[in-house]
Amino acid sequence: MIDNETVGKFIAAQRKSRGLTQSALAEILNLSNRTISKWETGEGLPEISVLPSLAETLGVSVDELLKGEKKADSSIKIEEVANKRNLKNIFEICFIISVFSCSFGALLGGFNNIYCFAHFSVLFYTHWEIIFDIVSFIAVVFGNLLFYVGAVRLNVIYEKEKIISIAYKKALALFDISCVFIFTFLMRVADRYIGLQYTVSAITALLGVLLIASSIIASKKISKKLSHEKDN
Repeated sequence: MIDNETVGKFIAAQRKSRGLTQSALAEILNLSNRTISKWETGEGLPEISVLPSLAETLGVSVDELLKGEKKADSSIKIEEVANKRNLKNIFEICFIISVFSCSFGALLGGFNNIYCFAHFSVLFYTHWEIIFDIVSFIAVVFGNLLFYVGAVRLNVIYEKEKIISIAYKKALALFDISCVFIFTFLMRVADRYIGLQYTVSAITALLGVLLIASSIIASKKISKKLSHEKDN
């Protein structure tokens, strides 16, 4: 059903957007000012014979004119889809780089700390230990920050809940990987200053297992919550 007021407002808006007065539009269409005024106030509708010329003058289609609104630009939709795809690809690339960075830091730092724990009686025996731990720390921090940046950029195309559903498992995985370096370093520090020898290692390993277990539980709870919200 055609709404006179909607069509009238649309004609007025399109006329003004093209810099035309009612008199100018009336002159182009060989009509009176009163006729244009009636259209725009919703008192009447353009005759069928006038519709093609009016639509062409206003730069719209006859269908758009009768509906009183412009159709969504398909090129804009294509661009939006492309932007979404690009941002998702950037996020995935950030995650892959983050996994490599955090894994490198965890392996280098973990091996360095375990080796030094088993062979040296002081916290830092050589300067290489310090360098390896610093490099490991930088790699772990860089990996987590890069992933965070990639996830934050998703807010351009997704709501918060959607971002969480996409990123939370990856975030937990990176956190668990990063904790390999953190726990092995804390193991060395605790052993050297508390002096409980391998008891500290056992406690640290237990804490690591508990952390991974809690991450899995948290992952399931978040997944269940998101599924519940989606159903509602």
